[in-house]
Amino acid sequence: MSNNKGGSETEVFVTEVTPIVVVAEQPQNEVGSWKSGLFSCCKYGCFHPALLCGWCFPTVLMGQLLTRMKMTWLGDPTTPPSEEYKKTFRTVVTIVICNFLIQSIFYCPETIPTNTDDGMSFLVQNDDCPMWKNSLTSAASMIFGLYTIIVMIKLRMRIRSKYNIPENNCIGCEDCCCIFFCGCCSVVQMAHQTANYDEIRPICCNDTGLPPSWDGDIHNNNNDGDKTTLTQAIIV
Repeated sequence: MSNNKGGSETEVFVTEVTPIVVVAEQPQNEVGSWKSGLFSCCKYGCFHPALLCGWCFPTVLMGQLLTRMKMTWLGDPTTPPSEEYKKTFRTVVTIVICNFLIQSIFYCPETIPTNTDDGMSFLVQNDDCPMWKNSLTSAASMIFGLYTIIVMIKLRMRIRSKYNIPENNCIGCEDCCCIFFCGCCSVVQMAHQTANYDEIRPICCNDTGLPPSWDGDIHNNNNDGDKTTLTQAIIV
């Protein structure tokens, strides 16, 4: 725009202001805390998707949490530009399905109850159950259980490290004790920690258990720091 009054010319620039949200990171030396207690499973209600999934399918919920934390199905963290974590949930679900199929197809009781003529009952060897079937199902169950426990321990350690949460009980083995003795409660607690369920609606059957638009760097708990709004001026 030009102004010729007084023989001078003035140029006016029109700008468009775009807000930018910057998340200030939490200082590394600040001590964090769990958003909910180990036994606060019903914090968001008894029918909350994370609670139902944690109690009925804890390994599936573990797969969702691994994806949120950008970890592989073995519980190892990934670093950019690697996107290996995007395969984590599908891999974990495949492991769960394989174990279920093995148990459903090959399981047979090693002994069966038998009643005598006088009404007494006792267990006898099940001749229709080959030893290899029993060995296969036992081995699959043991491997699946060990895998779940070990990966959950690594996941809990990673979450504590990210949010600077110290061990309060059983120093040195708190993660092991919580997962081994209270696995379902622990996985629900970790779900509460890695999402703000006060603002975000959970979803049962996707790779993170959260809406597709969820951004873990912004919507995590208050340990992620404060948000600061800046403005960006663009000269047109």
